[in-house]
Amino acid sequence: MTTSLELIIYLEPSAEFKQQVEHFLDTCREKHGPTTANKYGCHITMTGFFNVNNVQEQHQMKQLVEKLLQNMGKVSLPLVERKSLLVKDKFTLLPIHLLLPVSVPEQFSTFMMNLSRECETITTLRLKKINHISLAYWDEPEATQEQQERWHMATTEQDLFEKIQYDADVYFGNVN
Repeated sequence: MTTSLELIIYLEPSAEFKQQVEHFLDTCREKHGPTTANKYGCHITMTGFFNVNNVQEQHQMKQLVEKLLQNMGKVSLPLVERKSLLVKDKFTLLPIHLLLPVSVPEQFSTFMMNLSRECETITTLRLKKINHISLAYWDEPEATQEQQERWHMATTEQDLFEKIQYDADVYFGNVN
């Protein structure tokens, strides 16, 4: 029996900072309502979701990751900026994503390119830029029409992103 498994590869900041981001996301959800960032929590995406066909392939992926990590050696931690960045759609100029910018050492990108090459007989990885922690965005294709309309109204008529950005800059400006 073959069971397809959906996986993703991501980094996490320090446990302390992750806890602070999770607290902000929870507080934000209570104050402004949920966003897709609440669904996935604090992480720094390295790949999009990808599938393996079974547990054996999952184990092979884990072994490849472990092997390449050993070869990577000691690397500096990602640096997270405390000032949020509001990304706007290039056509509508409406806000679409609030994030904390992240800088990572080049070794992480090299690691992911090597992993992508090594695992191509198992799966295809969609490599990401490894450059942010999401604080607010909306990617909910399964949401009801009412939920989609509520989100659209909140972001276009009620300045939701700007309100969350203000809260983020106050919160992360006061976090060590």
